[in-house]
Amino acid sequence: MSAPQTNIEKQKRRHRGPLIGMIVVVLAVGLYYLWWVGYEVSESNPPQGEQTQIDSRTGQTTDPAPSATEAESALVPRAEQSSPGVPAQNVDPLTPADVPAVDAPPAE
Repeated sequence: MSAPQTNIEKQKRRHRGPLIGMIVVVLAVGLYYLWWVGYEVSESNPPQGEQTQIDSRTGQTTDPAPSATEAESALVPRAEQSSPGVPAQNVDPLTPADVPAVDAPPAE
């Protein structure tokens, strides 16, 4: 069934107010939401830094990151690795002893 009398201009006039009202309400709720998120962010506690690091694998609290000298002393030489084919995070960089010997290029 269709409407018996359709007057588009009359319907536009009648629906203008409610449509504008709905748009105003949606914009007001959006602005309130943005204000609320900004307020929550500004009032939150910032991260505490190195003192409260959590290991993502175990969920346990870990000690702060070691200093540069401690990190260098923790490196394992490539020759002493348990599985040389698997990369490890605590492996020292390549040294001349780790680089395979290469014959000198032929002289021309």
